Amino acid sequence: MLVKNKKVSPKDIDIFNNIPTIMDLLLPDELQEKKDYLTLGYNKYSRIFVMTVYPEQTWVSWLDDLFNIGNINISVKIEPSSNGNVINQLTKKLVQSQSEYATYSKQGNILHLPVLEKQINDLEDLRMLIQTNQDKLYFATIFITLNAENLQELNEKTKILESELNKKTAMIRTLTFRQLEGFKTMLPIGELPLPNYERNMVAGRYRNTNSYFESQPFT
Repeated sequence: MLVKNKKVSPKDIDIFNNIPTIMDLLLPDELQEKKDYLTLGYNKYSRIFVMTVYPEQTWVSWLDDLFNIGNINISVKIEPSSNGNVINQLTKKLVQSQSEYATYSKQGNILHLPVLEKQINDLEDLRMLIQTNQDKLYFATIFITLNAENLQELNEKTKILESELNKKTAMIRTLTFRQLEGFKTMLPIGELPLPNYERNMVAGRYRNTNSYFESQPFT
């Protein structure tokens, strides 16, 4: 049975349904996920990376010179840690390092002693700073997006980006087969970062603390 479509009068239109949402402003004209890049429309190519290796020390604006590459986006996701949990793990790692130091000293093996001594001092300093609320440990995840007008330009920019980060003793990884997840994470919509890429950072001295925890994430 055919039903005649009811015409909607302009008086019946909900004016609040015509307001553009944040997704209307952020969504691209096209979104196709390839192995290691995205196509977002005519002459719009993007490749998303996540940082996996950080330099031992960082500072404010340490990534600013990457913007010279052009048409690049950097997103830093930061989550504070629990002081009690951090102190417990620091204490556990400190006891382990002290035990190793005592064992090597007893054996007369002095090869590893300087490294262990420095690690013990660093762990003691960091634990004291956190216990006295002079410092705070955070989980940081850094995503980088390169944008280009064609695939060749995108590949050239990728080589430049990797070269610039190598100078900083930092490394990135292309989100292979996970470009769409990375794209969602880059958007300012509260999407949680991809798991297993968090790194431990402290605020006061801007030091990368992965060596203290052997890159083990907190639980």
